[in-house]
Amino acid sequence: MQQPSFWWRPRLSVPALVLAPLAVVYGWVAGVVGRMRAARAYYAAVPVVSVGNLSVGGSGKTPLVEALATHFAARGEQVAVVMRGYGGQMGAQPLQVRPEHPAALVGDEARMLATACAGQRVAVWVGANRPAVVRRAEQAGATFIVLDDAFQRRDVARTVDILVLDGARPWPFGNGLVLPAGPLRESLGARTRADFAVLLNAKPTPTTEAPPYYGLLTYRPHTQLVAADVKALAGKSLLAFCGLGNPDKFFAALRQAGLQVSATVRYADHYAYPPRSVAYLRRQAQMHGLTLVTTAKDAVKLPPGVAQVVRQEITPDAEWQNVLAALAAKVADGLAP
Repeated sequence: MQQPSFWWRPRLSVPALVLAPLAVVYGWVAGVVGRMRAARAYYAAVPVVSVGNLSVGGSGKTPLVEALATHFAARGEQVAVVMRGYGGQMGAQPLQVRPEHPAALVGDEARMLATACAGQRVAVWVGANRPAVVRRAEQAGATFIVLDDAFQRRDVARTVDILVLDGARPWPFGNGLVLPAGPLRESLGARTRADFAVLLNAKPTPTTEAPPYYGLLTYRPHTQLVAADVKALAGKSLLAFCGLGNPDKFFAALRQAGLQVSATVRYADHYAYPPRSVAYLRRQAQMHGLTLVTTAKDAVKLPPGVAQVVRQEITPDAEWQNVLAALAAKVADGLAP
């Protein structure tokens, strides 16, 4: 489903006002469910970092999760990334994801992370019952847990709660309303549960010290396309396609990297790419003399060799170091007796 444009306007529109009563009900139910989960949350014996957001759609959580996992793995931790496995056919039973697992089974993001982190001290686990998955990861030797997309899933207690915001949007919280009147999964007041916010790819601020965002301690790191992937596409005319929450971000990133994007195709988030879609893309590329290019998340659902892949990573600048320092301090505080 394409997100309504009125969700992302700062002022309330007529459709938002019409849907506001439903939003009140949705927000109340979300709050009750969240409190019930928190009341019986599982407390792991190791540090747990949650990475999530308040709004629907892509905010950049996956590159952040990968960067955190690889960072702590490099510091000697045995990291477990715990995910729902959205789009896969997994049930409640925990499963450690291998690069050879099909995305149709474990979900595209889980398969992508397992592939990206292969050979490192990182295990990716999926399952609908997150407390059970975390317990299984601990039994397998995990010393550090990263919960993906878990801001609302409060059935696992966390040492640190990170709220990810899409800084490329002028208004990351949109009109500030809950579904279906706005893009929020729960009320805007829930943001106070976060220890700090990561506003990804925000425009530079005119002051030397960036202000907090909606009262949250806020860091402003950026993502970048992997240089080797961009270099491999230099001078080629591209047909870019993807199935993301916000496809335009990927297309814009390609153009900002100096690549020639001649055509684009948008699919729904977590699109499965049946054979007819693959045939269509190949036909369009052949007819117009274009090179197919897509994201790592999409590539794991395609036959080998269909498209070239451009990966995304966190820019290792000073602001990213600030995020890591803040996270380390929060983890230390959480472990203090």
